[in-house]
Amino acid sequence: MLLKDFMRSEDLSDSEMAEKIGDISEYGVRKLRFRTRGPSVRVAARIEEVTGGRVRSADLQPLTNRRAPAEAVS
Repeated sequence: MLLKDFMRSEDLSDSEMAEKIGDISEYGVRKLRFRTRGPSVRVAARIEEVTGGRVRSADLQPLTNRRAPAEAVS
């Protein structure tokens, strides 16, 4: 399950989720929720613990940038 889906199902804000996880800011949770960055091993483990295993570290991996490099665009 994706973090954003878990948070939606539990009606949690970024700040509430950050508080549950600990050692991460609201902004850090937002980056994880939108998958623009991946978590540290410790934060990934805490998220798995806090979500009861519903969100696993594999679900937290950032999305790859699918845009072509600017120099490749003609």
